[in-house]
Amino acid sequence: MRKFIPLLLLLVFMVSGCSLLKNQSINSVPKNSNGSVDVSTNGKVRITFVVSVPGYTPEDADIYIGASFNGWNPGDPATKMNKVADNEYELTLEFDAGEHIEFKFTRGNWETVEKGEKGEEISNRTMEIKESGVFKFEVKHWRDFVEKGLVEVNLPHTLTGDFESFELFSPELNNKRNIIVYLPPSYKNDLQKRYPVLYMHDGQNLFDAVTSFVGEWEADETAEKLIKSGEIKEIIIVGIYNKGDQRLTEYSPWPFSSDGYTSEGKGDLYVDFIINSLKPYIDGHFRTLPDRESTAIAGSSMGGLISLYAAFKKPEIFGMVGAMSSSFWVSNGKIFDFVENAGVRNLRIYIDMGTGEGAQALKDTIKMVSLLKSIGYTDDTLLYVEDKGALHNEQFWAKRFPEMLKFFFGK
Repeated sequence: MRKFIPLLLLLVFMVSGCSLLKNQSINSVPKNSNGSVDVSTNGKVRITFVVSVPGYTPEDADIYIGASFNGWNPGDPATKMNKVADNEYELTLEFDAGEHIEFKFTRGNWETVEKGEKGEEISNRTMEIKESGVFKFEVKHWRDFVEKGLVEVNLPHTLTGDFESFELFSPELNNKRNIIVYLPPSYKNDLQKRYPVLYMHDGQNLFDAVTSFVGEWEADETAEKLIKSGEIKEIIIVGIYNKGDQRLTEYSPWPFSSDGYTSEGKGDLYVDFIINSLKPYIDGHFRTLPDRESTAIAGSSMGGLISLYAAFKKPEIFGMVGAMSSSFWVSNGKIFDFVENAGVRNLRIYIDMGTGEGAQALKDTIKMVSLLKSIGYTDDTLLYVEDKGALHNEQFWAKRFPEMLKFFFGK
């Protein structure tokens, strides 16, 4: 397995994982009548992004910047670039001096995010805003062209262990999605044995570098290692692919708006899909332990939010919940009242946050931990991990993933 390139702030929303964080407003800067751009205005620094794209890029393609400064919106009208030549696009934006930004180029969604020269995921582009200027970039490949085999790359799959994959229709959401199932080492040999199950969101980012868009969790390698060392029980992991541009609305229990993005809030339907369609299918086709004490649900960012919501909504289904780097701010923090009023006291809960993910995100997480303790959770049933310096991306979720597995399934 390749080592992670340091990744900075996802998607979540990612697809990546790709996440949605509270963000600042941005200003697109028009050119002067002579085509030039002022060096600065009102103390702002003007940055001109110039990107060249692969020759196979459709001529009518729109190119966008998905970034930390626009909530990682991959199709933000405010960051739509201007075509200035064949395969070349440009956009000028204003920033505060000293600002740190992270970004990627897309064709409007995370399914079409840029990839590396070999089709691999690449770390977020980063920039420390110091002075105005023109900065040039090159996109090597687009994700959809790589995954559909439309361009020749040599990126190897990084799956470790046994897997089964299938597509499942959701009558609740009226759509289909891919499901990938990790099976433990003894599954194919010990035909009488049944296994606990961990359901996880953003399934394309869990196991395989080919399908991930900003790096994978290495969930398969971690599970194999902990199982073989005897630190955890053998488990089944069910990876639920997100639906790209539907990710945010499916992972939110409530409608919300943020910097031009509006979510319908289909989280209840998504949870219903997991409970009424996916879990019965998994229990019917795999040798699971279907009881609540053997069933966990977990995710990061928006996936952490919907996991906590699902567990408190349906504690008769889920006995364990992992909420990593969770977006508790969504819909003005309605999750806090929901958890407090749910009256659920019998879960096993893992919560974490990196101190590098923003002061408000850390404050919200500490608030949630305090709330859980106030309603009766103790160190025996609640594990909070505060990861010093950790950022909002798969690299750090992969790092903390073993702690969650050991808390849920440790021997």
